[in-house]
Amino acid sequence: AKARGLRHLWLTRTNAGDEGAAALATALAANHVLEALDMWECGISGAGAEAIAVALKGRHDGLRTLELRGNAMGDRGARAFAALLPTNKPLSTLDLLNTGVSAEGRALLREGLRKAASLPYMVLFEDAIGPHQQRTSWEEKGQKNAP
Repeated sequence: AKARGLRHLWLTRTNAGDEGAAALATALAANHVLEALDMWECGISGAGAEAIAVALKGRHDGLRTLELRGNAMGDRGARAFAALLPTNKPLSTLDLLNTGVSAEGRALLREGLRKAASLPYMVLFEDAIGPHQQRTSWEEKGQKNAP
């Protein structure tokens, strides 16, 4: 039987904040159908980003694209996503552009990418973690479906 349900949820600029992110995290923990979640500029801080990352940890199906661009998640969110990357196989795109991540947070994300289960395509242009660097990594591994 083919899974049915919402596959793409676009909540950009909805002011969902940490409360909305926490509610979505609860739903994501049980949802294995949603493939893309766009939450650009929703007022999410590190606490909300952490809730989403924790909900996705260890998943082997479900969400493939997560866009959190323009949310002030900072290093708390970066730390949570760095811990998520080695354990989450389906996540293939993670957009963290303009999220207030410091050099320390970017270093954590680079380490998470190094250990990633699926080598996600990460957008974080503030410090050369971006599509060109990651695309090269995919090509070196001989994978044909690089983003």
